[in-house]
Amino acid sequence: MYRAVCVVLCACLLLPALRCENLLCYYCPLQSNGKVCRPVLSECPPQELCSTARGRYGGRVVLSARGCLSKQECRLEHVISYKGTNITMSYSCCDWHYCNSGSRITVHSALFALAVATTIILPAWAR
Repeated sequence: MYRAVCVVLCACLLLPALRCENLLCYYCPLQSNGKVCRPVLSECPPQELCSTARGRYGGRVVLSARGCLSKQECRLEHVISYKGTNITMSYSCCDWHYCNSGSRITVHSALFALAVATTIILPAWAR
């Protein structure tokens, strides 16, 4: 009985990300660097990757954003005008779910660790 509960719990935690055909990435609009953003989980269109954008002015990072970006635009730089100031934007991309979280521990890996821990601990706890 407890083994079945563990299997169902693991499936509920892991399968939603596995059935998605496109990348799941975090989105934060372009904003001043250091400003707190509560990222929104979004599904990228086909052929797009998760991205992190940095805007530099005078050697300092002054803007940041997260989202999805076409493969062709990754690793490119271009200049934008933001509030009347020219900012050099650079982009880095990654190709796995939640990889632009800004943290080494992503939601997917945290859920996986939780599922493994539950599978190990729940049967021992139920005895």
